[in-house]
Amino acid sequence: MAAHIKDLDKRIRSVRNTQQITKAMKMVAAAKLRRTQDRLIAGRPYGNKLTELLAQLASASSIEHPFLAQREVTRRLVMVVSSDKGLCGSYNHNVIRLAHQWLEEHDDADNELYIVGRKANEYFRRRGWTIRKAVTDMGGLIDLPRMQGIADELMRLYLDDEVQQIQVVHTSFVSTLSHRPRVVQLLPFPTEEDGSGDAGAAKTYIYEPSAEVVLQRLLPKSVRVKVFNALADSFTSEHGARMTSMSSATDNAGELIDQLTLYRNRARQAAITQEISEIVGGADALG
Repeated sequence: MAAHIKDLDKRIRSVRNTQQITKAMKMVAAAKLRRTQDRLIAGRPYGNKLTELLAQLASASSIEHPFLAQREVTRRLVMVVSSDKGLCGSYNHNVIRLAHQWLEEHDDADNELYIVGRKANEYFRRRGWTIRKAVTDMGGLIDLPRMQGIADELMRLYLDDEVQQIQVVHTSFVSTLSHRPRVVQLLPFPTEEDGSGDAGAAKTYIYEPSAEVVLQRLLPKSVRVKVFNALADSFTSEHGARMTSMSSATDNAGELIDQLTLYRNRARQAAITQEISEIVGGADALG
């Protein structure tokens, strides 16, 4: 009985130590979530307005630009964004599953992967997919120079005709408890998706030096903004998922501690009762 009580005490201490770790991880994730969410929300209006402006310019201008040209796709680059670390619930599973499903459905061209995140890199490498490049050390941090470097590299691959289409699979942040994986086309610029707006609204603007020059300068900037928003969305979703997961783990540890404490108290009470019974029985025998 005493050994059983000692085992319960040891388990309680172990669970309590784990609870302290998960609580600390929850606090760290909450702090990172706050920072990344602020930057994401601050950048979204700029990205939305830039996309709207480009759609108006592209519909009102007859300019030819590689980012607008629809070419025959013989090689496609798919950028998949996951996390470098685990303990974030179903975040990685959802985005990797969507990417795998999308790749299997779109086998009309040679698909190559551009991976951001160690988890996706490990998954696709084990399954023999062609990985052009893997970035596995961003750690969920919004690093503007590195994000611009990734966008510039993607544009170079497209302009050099090494790939004819670039898709991005990432997680869209809705709220702390809600994140949705999605696939968006980065290049060529999907003007048809934005053509539902009023193209005539572009006539209300005066562009200097000209609409064509403005469009040429804004298209690369739009690609950088889209890459930034995709990564910021994913990193914010990652921190939100990890905070939620660690919060649940902390609560579950607390419930387990309460349950183990109850078992220990019952075992101790049973041991005390047994000792009393033995003492009383011994006294009766002596009497």
